[in-house]
Amino acid sequence: MYIYTNGVSYSQMKMVREEDGKEVIIDYSVKYDDIYVRQNGTWLIKERTAHFSIIDARALQG
Repeated sequence: MYIYTNGVSYSQMKMVREEDGKEVIIDYSVKYDDIYVRQNGTWLIKERTAHFSIIDARALQG
């Protein structure tokens, strides 16, 4: 028997990549809608939907 529930979590991510020979940092604000399942006494993510709400890119200052 499995037990299911849902939840929402928020995250911020930073990624660095190269564009035209320069490093660019990208900030992401993300909301996750999750469905969890309890298996063998442990909660696991069964499904996750990501909603990227704010994306900001700028040159990385060294």
